[in-house]
Amino acid sequence: MRRLRSLGVVLVVASLVPLALASSVPAAAVPQVTRTITLHAPSALNSSWGAVSTVGYGAAAAKLGTYLGGDGDGVQFGPSYGTQARDKTWWYLDVAKARLAHYSTNGTYLGQVKVPKKHLTQGLYLQYQNPQALKDGSIVLIGTTIGGAKLLVMSRSHRFTSVELKRWVSIHATDGTYLYGFNTGDQTVRVNPRTGAITTVAWMRGQGGRRFNLSVGNGYLKVTRPGVKLKLRLVSAEHPGKSAYPQLEATTGKDGRLWILISALVELSPGDNADAVGLISVTPSGKVSPVQPIRTLTSAADPGDGLHLGIRYGSTKPWLMFIDTDAARVYRLK
Repeated sequence: MRRLRSLGVVLVVASLVPLALASSVPAAAVPQVTRTITLHAPSALNSSWGAVSTVGYGAAAAKLGTYLGGDGDGVQFGPSYGTQARDKTWWYLDVAKARLAHYSTNGTYLGQVKVPKKHLTQGLYLQYQNPQALKDGSIVLIGTTIGGAKLLVMSRSHRFTSVELKRWVSIHATDGTYLYGFNTGDQTVRVNPRTGAITTVAWMRGQGGRRFNLSVGNGYLKVTRPGVKLKLRLVSAEHPGKSAYPQLEATTGKDGRLWILISALVELSPGDNADAVGLISVTPSGKVSPVQPIRTLTSAADPGDGLHLGIRYGSTKPWLMFIDTDAARVYRLK
């Protein structure tokens, strides 16, 4: 087995290595519980979700920019996703306009912070992705420049600092202070966004330091929390006899509930696949929620480099973000 390397940024199905467990009790003392999770084809979000904001694209400052993708067919990509700060406002990584665009909780334009040219590749290109909001009000961007691993941190006072990393790390989660992800050796690591220090750790952590680990295999997902070991068998409602290869995003609320967005590729035949999706939550004691239906995750305008699923620091309610062809949309669980 290999540890999951796709909690969000670029969703890639991972193979598996033995799941590393770290707890105050021996792993054998925690029995594994197996459950079945039924995923469905993408559909409309149900009435449990409310629309939070819709920000369209355009040349005006209040609109998000688009840029030509690399397909050569004129496809325009939207922003590299956004994140919600502790003060409930939204920050979008607007690559086309080389800025962080600022919006109120309901999507009203509040202004922008341009990224200084010294932080742009060749003074022109904003090569960062996957914005992460920390509890101190700063926003962390993950560098994509070839040949140099780094972060770009915008402080609460809107000052930018470049933080060099000694090696490449795939970032997927934050506890509000540190970033968590995987290094090239598939080890779980913690990154200090102020110093760039990288530390190998046994667990990812969410709000309040809540610990969790996730891994995936052909047709299943494993969730490990202190005192909890779950193996969730994944079944497509429309194609129950076919293999489902999962991809994940995960985040925690202040109540310790772990939310997991599952997007599975169901192989019907060579070259013919179907999508199966769903959102679940797992409490600290291991209780698994019913599956929430999910709409189509991507569009032609989606650059595929950020997180659909998030929770504002200090909140218990998850949000879902979609980069559609006409606008960036956010919904929150009521």
